[in-house]
Amino acid sequence: MLRQHPVRVLSVVALVTLGLFLLSAPGADDSSGAWYYISAFGWFGFLIGFLILVVLAVVVTVQKVRARGQQA
Repeated sequence: MLRQHPVRVLSVVALVTLGLFLLSAPGADDSSGAWYYISAFGWFGFLIGFLILVVLAVVVTVQKVRARGQQA
């Protein structure tokens, strides 16, 4: 799916990552309770999602460069 629709895949991953980042804000100042855990889940989810986004962007770039090299 990444080869056929790279923009769609990257945009979905970016939107999920943005959503997790926004989820991390409400309980950022709490030290216990439900919002603390929800915010922690959002923050660590954001970090993992951002890492996935960067790795997928590198993969798409390498695929485009290889495809362009094979055409020439």
